[in-house]
Amino acid sequence: MVESMNIHYYSSLNEETMAKQKPKIKPKLTLPELIQKVDFLVKNDDMKYAEAIVEVCEQLELEPEDVAKLVKKGPLKNKLEVEAMNRNIIKRTTASLY
Repeated sequence: MVESMNIHYYSSLNEETMAKQKPKIKPKLTLPELIQKVDFLVKNDDMKYAEAIVEVCEQLELEPEDVAKLVKKGPLKNKLEVEAMNRNIIKRTTASLY
């Protein structure tokens, strides 16, 4: 009888402890990992930044819309903007002398 009470006490204690802890879910891709993978593809495979981001999405089976949330946070946004301006996809924000 004492053993069954102890087991019940420990199981309820464990449930309470687990309920207080938030589950830790590791994202499939973090910003530093994305930057590393994209930079690798740009430098080694002669890809443009936009192409490299899409390639990473395809490799990891991620939607580009989800990865866009990471791009907005980091330095890849600036690199994409410069690339788009150089390819005349978006208008330049400043005048250029050349």
